[in-house]
Amino acid sequence: MKYIKYLSLILVLSFVSTSCEDSLDINKDPLAATTADPNVLLPFVLAQYSNRHTTELGTRIMDVPQHFTACFNSARQGNTSIFLTGNTWGMMYSQVLGNLLLVEQDAVAAGPSSNNVAAIAKVLTANTFFELTMIWEDVPFSEALKAAEFPVPNFDNQETILNGVVSSLDEAMTLIDDMPSEGIFNVSVGDLIYDGDMEKWRRYANSLKLRALMVLKNKNDVDSQIATALSEPLVESNDQAALIRYSNAPGGFNGYNNLCEAFFGPSNEVQGVYAPSRTLFNLLTGDPRFDMLIANPDLADPINIGQFAFSAGGPTIADNVIRNDLPHMLMMPAEINLYRAELAMEDGNMPEADAQYRAGVALNVAWWGGDIPGAQSTIAGADANAFVDGLAAPTLQDIHEQLYIESFIRPVVAWNTVRRTNVPELELVPGSSITTILKRFNYPPDEVASNPNTPTNAPTDTKMWFEN
Repeated sequence: MKYIKYLSLILVLSFVSTSCEDSLDINKDPLAATTADPNVLLPFVLAQYSNRHTTELGTRIMDVPQHFTACFNSARQGNTSIFLTGNTWGMMYSQVLGNLLLVEQDAVAAGPSSNNVAAIAKVLTANTFFELTMIWEDVPFSEALKAAEFPVPNFDNQETILNGVVSSLDEAMTLIDDMPSEGIFNVSVGDLIYDGDMEKWRRYANSLKLRALMVLKNKNDVDSQIATALSEPLVESNDQAALIRYSNAPGGFNGYNNLCEAFFGPSNEVQGVYAPSRTLFNLLTGDPRFDMLIANPDLADPINIGQFAFSAGGPTIADNVIRNDLPHMLMMPAEINLYRAELAMEDGNMPEADAQYRAGVALNVAWWGGDIPGAQSTIAGADANAFVDGLAAPTLQDIHEQLYIESFIRPVVAWNTVRRTNVPELELVPGSSITTILKRFNYPPDEVASNPNTPTNAPTDTKMWFEN
């Protein structure tokens, strides 16, 4: 079954383009058909989504939260590029949301036997709107994808969108809870994440809800909603992680390595295309994950954040990470434990904060130490245990630093973490025209031209609503 899923992804990826979209009309139906087979359309949606995350978003903004040193057409100095903004906007609205709308509509029309399909579409839709607002802040939400009624949709504010995301995820979980005991539509071929396992999808939906609530918590009292989320099943172990898997077959490569090999040559450790920032390098020093993520540490001083690895000849991101079959990590259990630790510490429950902190670190060490599919290096269990046991009782900064490490190689999650917590303290970029890290993207020029309701672009170092 896994080979079928890899083949589906490979076939879809062969049609993925990295050029700017011809049209960024978010209300345009991307398909001529009026119905959609989820086993055909969901792989397309997931491939488009993942391809942009591991190419443009990954290789252009991983240096914004300073996991990498510098990226192609980097946005770190406030220049978000019409190609980066246009391609990402078009992917999310047309290729992802437009197609998910068709999937959900068909599933709802089919009745309770397709509750699983409708729930999957709702979860992926909620995740996409969450990322849209975390990238642009105000975006079309309540009027989006309703071309007949709203040809030029208004833009909702971030608070409205985040609350809407939480409500959508609650609806998805209700659909799962109300599934009939038999006769369910078989979506295992199209579900590249969980093979149709709806118990895991419910955990993923609740975990996404918690992620959104942790952002809302910066401004609103959502304690009761957080308590509800914590009382229900979440992603709690590495085998429950939400992943999009890549393969070693041509056409099915993870975009990080694909770009490295296409433009520079095999092995990032040799070519030095991706390198750790000084921030990440220093946080991982003495940590068993260091050798899993970073190679060639003795070549030079940790890299200056303003230059590429291949121009500096220093440490690189290890081939254990930059490889064809690195999975795209959507939700990991360590994030949940570290949220629990943060919340417990705020409540003054230090024993619980300490226990959840160590559990989160242990899960992430185990992930990079061998639980991750296709691991090329491992961490001995005794070494992992000794490291976790030797950790000091955490401070809130310690918890936030571990959230930063946990978000590695996931561009939007990492960016969210830094903006939400203001941890770690990042270096100023040499020669930068802005005094802080990038806080938002500019709206795509095509959207500005076609929709008079598009807000005026704020300076890219302007904090979003959720930031303190």
